[in-house]
Amino acid sequence: MSKKQRKKYRSAARAAGAGIVIEKARRAAVPAETARRRLHVGAATLGGAVGGTIVVPALLERFGVMRSGAWVPAMFAGLALAWGFPLLYATFGPVRHGPGWQLLTARTVTGKRTVDLSNLTRIRRIRLPSKAGWLDEFWVKDRRGVVLLVDKEVLMGPVGQAMVHSSGISGSLGTVRISRHAAVGLGLKKPSTAYRAARACADVLLGILAPGTVAVLGVLASWLTRSA
Repeated sequence: MSKKQRKKYRSAARAAGAGIVIEKARRAAVPAETARRRLHVGAATLGGAVGGTIVVPALLERFGVMRSGAWVPAMFAGLALAWGFPLLYATFGPVRHGPGWQLLTARTVTGKRTVDLSNLTRIRRIRLPSKAGWLDEFWVKDRRGVVLLVDKEVLMGPVGQAMVHSSGISGSLGTVRISRHAAVGLGLKKPSTAYRAARACADVLLGILAPGTVAVLGVLASWLTRSA
């Protein structure tokens, strides 16, 4: 395929409303070991930064270097952990490629990762609050252990529909473990009235109250460090 034809094809894919770029050209997949190692390093860095922000001010206050106020950075550290952890899996500029376009490569804060959409083992749905309302994201994991947060269109959009069928997600689920919440979001199950009410409560608890809870835990950890 020429460069001009490839560019035309990619434009058509965008116009189809899938929200991702399709490439027929050969693109190297990111090794699973590299992706997992980068994720572990990113998680350790985030955890270390949060832990240091909680412990260091608490120790300074404990030994009299600073009078008070260690709870303030501890609170913000808790919020950073609650909001920063999902960012480790968030994707930017996803590209479908490979035979049958079953590979999805996207940029993340820890580098590029490639998920094999034809060999998924688990799908979960996560709803996050945003300025425009609730944002639906799907947590997908393949057999190699690579994880990404992707939009619904990647799995069920006009371009992604064929991959959903070949993955066995639509109809027979096969070996793909899909949560009830994700199945409803993908249109595989019809939500009941009780389900809608339960999910509305869960969205409030997980999306709004959870960050506050983690912030309180940060303050508690700071207090325990000062008092130990």
